[in-house]
Amino acid sequence: MLQLAQIQARRVVFNPVRVDLDAMCRSVLDEFQSRPNIKHELIYTCDAGLQDAYLDKRLMRQIISNLMSNAVKYSPDGKIIRISLEEKDNNLIFKIQDQGIGIPEADLKHLFEPFHRADNVGSIAGTGLGLVITKESVELHGGTITVESQVNVGTIFTVTIPIASSAKPTSDK
Repeated sequence: MLQLAQIQARRVVFNPVRVDLDAMCRSVLDEFQSRPNIKHELIYTCDAGLQDAYLDKRLMRQIISNLMSNAVKYSPDGKIIRISLEEKDNNLIFKIQDQGIGIPEADLKHLFEPFHRADNVGSIAGTGLGLVITKESVELHGGTITVESQVNVGTIFTVTIPIASSAKPTSDK
């Protein structure tokens, strides 16, 4: 709650630094794969030319971790989760695709609202804050987040962050 309040009040210092995105993604994925309860197949790809960019390291790690956590949480064991990092039209594109429970169409428009959880989550634990924090973190980078989903098929989250604007180290206080 505190973190969300700070981000929404723009009291979070945006601190872009040079980040090796490939190494960061691999580190987050290694953390997930080292957990004994993770039984998913994680398939990761990264454009060779898109390893370094100026981003807020803490916020970017949180974006990746939150989306990864959701993909694992809402996908049955043994299913594939695809993670990709690419550059397209001067944008960083981070995409995560799962084969999970999907999000009902009626819930999609409320997905980034605090405390909203989809009707089909059942007893899966969660607060309804992760995607809100993720969206705010993406927007601090000048980016966008989109979602495509089908119930019982899976979900694709796509984060797009302009490389040109993220390449200028600045600090908002």
